[in-house]
Amino acid sequence: MNAHDRLLQRVAVEQDDVLATLQLVRGDDALEGHLFDQLVDLLVEGMFLELRQKYVRGDIGRSDYLLEMSTLASLCRSAGLLPLPGRDA
Repeated sequence: MNAHDRLLQRVAVEQDDVLATLQLVRGDDALEGHLFDQLVDLLVEGMFLELRQKYVRGDIGRSDYLLEMSTLASLCRSAGLLPLPGRDA
């Protein structure tokens, strides 16, 4: 498994963890809000990773990849979803 696949897997696992935890903190507005924000960040990150995976697999060419990446980034920026907060290593 290469680094990109591991990153995709990590993001998917984190999404599952956040979704499971959201059920446990139901009623705590502060925790729900924090976890929801974290879930949105993970979903956005996942969209970019999946797009890159399509390019790496050869499902789309370089020009289509760049166009889709630019479009996705623009849509995310206009919705206030970018830039993503930094991650602790």
